[in-house]
Amino acid sequence: MSTLRIGVTGPQGFIARRLIDRLSHTEGFEALPLPREEWDDPAALIEFVQACDAVVHLAGVNRGKEHEIATVNRSLAERLTDACREANARPHVVYASTTQRDNDNPYGRSKRDAEKVLAAWANECDAPLTTLVIPNVYGAGCKPFYNSVVATFCHQLTHGETPQLIEDREVEFLWVEDLVAQLADIATERPDAPALSHATGGQRVRISELLVTLTEYRDAYFGGGVVPMLTSSLRANLYATFLWHVELTDHRHRPQVHADQRGDLCEVIKTAAGGQVFFSTTRPGVTRGDHYHTRKFEWFCVLRGEASIRLRPVGGDAIHEYRVSGSRPEFISIPVLHTHHIENTGSEELLTMFWSNELFDAADPDTYYEKVFLEQETKTTQAAA
Repeated sequence: MSTLRIGVTGPQGFIARRLIDRLSHTEGFEALPLPREEWDDPAALIEFVQACDAVVHLAGVNRGKEHEIATVNRSLAERLTDACREANARPHVVYASTTQRDNDNPYGRSKRDAEKVLAAWANECDAPLTTLVIPNVYGAGCKPFYNSVVATFCHQLTHGETPQLIEDREVEFLWVEDLVAQLADIATERPDAPALSHATGGQRVRISELLVTLTEYRDAYFGGGVVPMLTSSLRANLYATFLWHVELTDHRHRPQVHADQRGDLCEVIKTAAGGQVFFSTTRPGVTRGDHYHTRKFEWFCVLRGEASIRLRPVGGDAIHEYRVSGSRPEFISIPVLHTHHIENTGSEELLTMFWSNELFDAADPDTYYEKVFLEQETKTTQAAA
């Protein structure tokens, strides 16, 4: 399998860093970054384009003095195409344009000017060119207070600051990992004529809605250690971005341990949409449980030791027993309206992991005590576990 050599301009930029990382870890690709200082060295530029099968052109400016913005983006395109002409090189150039190309401001005009320069070279030299129109990009590694409202909000919310909503409008957001996957795919092609396409996978969100979502993440993370609802790719990718902005000193979570004569119980992970995970230790000969639930269902998994898990349907007398061992972990799902318990039948401490579909609520635990063994006293009063 031949290796496709893909040049990347602006390698210190947010998108470029993620693209180089992706290419470096994907078989069949070799990333060739073009350092900033080599733009002023015609010989280095010529050597660069000669070595590339494709060039993803990400270098440019979008902030600064109007004159600088208006001239730099066009100038970089001119230097790149001049080097291609001088070297008689025809790499597939993938130009990262922007949805702001349609705006009548220095940045929008400079992007359109750069597109024209690249298109003139492609038509003159019969060279492959793809202009990819990209919306607002977000993701881990994007710096705040620059050109990403997502990064700015995440930084502020994770550092005790209060974000300010300056302008509320609907914006299309695209996750950086989806974008770099598209850039890598496009670079492998060689269009017959200059092509203009739009990056796909973006989702439109009002900035006020974005702030509500990220504030919810802040409150859940710092307020209760709860993983929020991640029911869509957008929410999951925003949460991944939020977590990247959390200082590493704030990534340690110490859940409360509940200890009694039976052993310990520790709530490990709480999720807003998927309940919680917890574990318990149980001393030899001790039985935990003897209760049932009406709406809450659980899964048990013994990780260390030997145990018997027993279930009996409420109102019935048939007991079903599962003999389980940490030497061969397996999950036992506990249906509602089945009183159940777990007994440590071994000689060592029992370690059991549990998952429940809802967070524990002491005011409404949905836990009713009733012995599994009928010959023992039965109670059906609700208990605060």
